[in-house]
Amino acid sequence: MSNAGRPSAPDPLLGRVIDERWTIESFLGRGAVGSVYLAADLQGGKKVALKVWNGRALDTQSRGRFAREATALRTLRHPNIVDVQGYGMVDELPYVAMEYLQGQTLEALLANGEPLESGLAVHVAQQFLSALAYAHQAGVVHRDLKPDNVYLAANAAGLPTVKILDYGLAKFLSPDDDPVKGVALTMTGVMMGTPLYMPPEQASGKKVDLRVDVYSAGCVLFELWSGQPPFLGESHGEILRGHMLSPVPKLAQLRSDVSVAPALQALFDKAMAKQPHQRFADAGQMLAALQAVPKPALRPKTTAQRDDFRTTAVTDVTPRKPVKDNSLLFAGVAAALLVVAALLFVLLRH
Repeated sequence: MSNAGRPSAPDPLLGRVIDERWTIESFLGRGAVGSVYLAADLQGGKKVALKVWNGRALDTQSRGRFAREATALRTLRHPNIVDVQGYGMVDELPYVAMEYLQGQTLEALLANGEPLESGLAVHVAQQFLSALAYAHQAGVVHRDLKPDNVYLAANAAGLPTVKILDYGLAKFLSPDDDPVKGVALTMTGVMMGTPLYMPPEQASGKKVDLRVDVYSAGCVLFELWSGQPPFLGESHGEILRGHMLSPVPKLAQLRSDVSVAPALQALFDKAMAKQPHQRFADAGQMLAALQAVPKPALRPKTTAQRDDFRTTAVTDVTPRKPVKDNSLLFAGVAAALLVVAALLFVLLRH
């Protein structure tokens, strides 16, 4: 894990006891909205990752996203979603205490461009979709699913336990459940998310629902089996044009060395359909489809491979490659791209 952003001056939080419960021991790193520390829980002695918001008091959008993530994670109790153990204020800044994990992101595991062994891919995909289905039942849309937000922590057998991270862009389908209702955290026509895993309607700033997660999950699962995202390009605009206009790639053409079950390709085709109504309604339906795909027996990992899941600790600040993992918020890649998207949606409706 990178320590980029480490404070140059002595950190006033180091050594502090927060809310008579958390003793801050060391600085781990800094992300877009929070600085992350290793802390000890005085009530049980366990280590936690304590993230403190690092924004400005008047930055209502950033602060609102921080509150939304804390609330979403605090209400979503699932073995494959990172667990929040506390939330409060320190020096007038909100903080959230999360379980401290050791392992690596799915992005890091796929960084060499090689797909996962098929049995391992199934093992990861089932946990991933199980957590997502649970969140969808609770009416929570993640909106930024990608390998960098899927963490793999080793269990006793050396196989990964999946943990979904980062609900900062979460959308609560019930306005009453939203901790920052009334505060605009997004703007109409503004694209939020990560281009490599972004559905067409999200790319064009349209209203989103559970099916944006279905599309992004389809992109993540495609990468598990292929070793690469479904749509690549030299720029964000080129990538987004692929999502909007290009057919879903055929896994068999990318993986000529393996036999691809037709049901698996059908799953990708349905999850990444251009029109939301043509996709699975939610992650629960997608999980059921995955469970119906013929799959090989899961083989235990070797000792050397087991070490892959114990390399780093979780915060939300893993290094990002420039194009592949650059999360962004901007008004649009280009006006022409949005026009193409609008025309595509009109044509597909007729």
